[in-house]
Amino acid sequence: MHDLELERLLTRENQHYLDSIDLIAASNAPIAAVRDNHAWGVAQFRSAEGHLGNKPYAGTSIFDEVERLAVERARAVFGAEHANVQPVSGSLANLAAYRALMKPGDTMMAMATTSGGHLSHGHPKHIVSELYRVVTYTVAPETGLLPYDDIRRIAERERPRVIVAGYSAYPRAVDFARFSGIAQEVGATLIADISHIAGLVAAGLHDNPSAYPDTVVTTSVEKTLRGTRGGILLCPASLRARIDSAVFPGLQSSVGMAGLVSLAATLKDAASPVFRAYQRRVVSNARRMAGILLDGGLDLLTGGTDTHLLVVDLTRTALTGRDAEGRLQDLGILSNRNMLPGDPRPPFVASGLRLGTPTITSRGYDDEDVAELADIVLAALRADDWDATKVTLLRKRADVLRARARPDDALSDLMASAARDER
Repeated sequence: MHDLELERLLTRENQHYLDSIDLIAASNAPIAAVRDNHAWGVAQFRSAEGHLGNKPYAGTSIFDEVERLAVERARAVFGAEHANVQPVSGSLANLAAYRALMKPGDTMMAMATTSGGHLSHGHPKHIVSELYRVVTYTVAPETGLLPYDDIRRIAERERPRVIVAGYSAYPRAVDFARFSGIAQEVGATLIADISHIAGLVAAGLHDNPSAYPDTVVTTSVEKTLRGTRGGILLCPASLRARIDSAVFPGLQSSVGMAGLVSLAATLKDAASPVFRAYQRRVVSNARRMAGILLDGGLDLLTGGTDTHLLVVDLTRTALTGRDAEGRLQDLGILSNRNMLPGDPRPPFVASGLRLGTPTITSRGYDDEDVAELADIVLAALRADDWDATKVTLLRKRADVLRARARPDDALSDLMASAARDER
């Protein structure tokens, strides 16, 4: 039956997104192999529950082959002894890791959500805070950086069973070696949530937490890794049984075959030179944008970025994060308000604005494009008055930039050329 109502909504959303410039740090445009999935056939509606090679369903041998392929590719990309590719999201991967390593009432330690931690790391209203005793650490207020000595002191005092390292709004490289040392000193297990930086880790642009002993790694798939919705758990072989049983039957039942197909294709791409060239461009685009915003008089949390994201500190301006997000949306530029460490404003107002470069890089924006985009953002956020004339002028500039987005084949050629140049 033809569903006109739904078709209209999807058409509007497609057009809205294509007419936008996406600077949301948690977003990305997935690779064509997983976005254009018309050839997947029955995989789009097949599902089964159970562990790899041991599913209580008839006719799952090919299903298992797809899952095994995704597992092998995940292990190879991240250098892990074991991978579980069944979590339906990064948050579910986190919950499974907690379930495998703790009992209800045990103490876990993670960054406060007000400093950049994720909801699933122990937000007061999240189920994690009902199940476990959550102790938090924060970034240093004067620098916005992780204070490793303070984190060690908190861990020594609280003796957590689990320490979580990994963040939603931290723009600097994380020293997983130091976190691993702290965890070993206090008898805790380190959980490294690399959901935001998984692509950078896969490309060798960030320290790989799988290299450290007894570390569990969790990630979502749809951010810098350039996949569709899903999650991965990585762990030493010694933790395999506990991790797997925490996923099934501990949290989830059936797993969709389409998600496993998408993940396997994503991980094949993540092992390629083109993917590594793409990730280098993501980081260079973020640094270029950060430099232009700083030179234009805006403040950035930690003074810049090492990754794919940056956080604009608006406290010295007349804008709130919500104001800034709204101004950019008027221009067809998508971003998100973000709390700053110690922010006096509530989360839905906030004093910061988070920006990221994965999607614009996926759409082929080069140095010139990023410079123009950063200048548009700067003009919007520095404007004293936000009137129709300013909106019209800046919107025209954004429209020109939007039209410069490259199709997938052109982007692939661009990144392949970059990869050849680097060799």
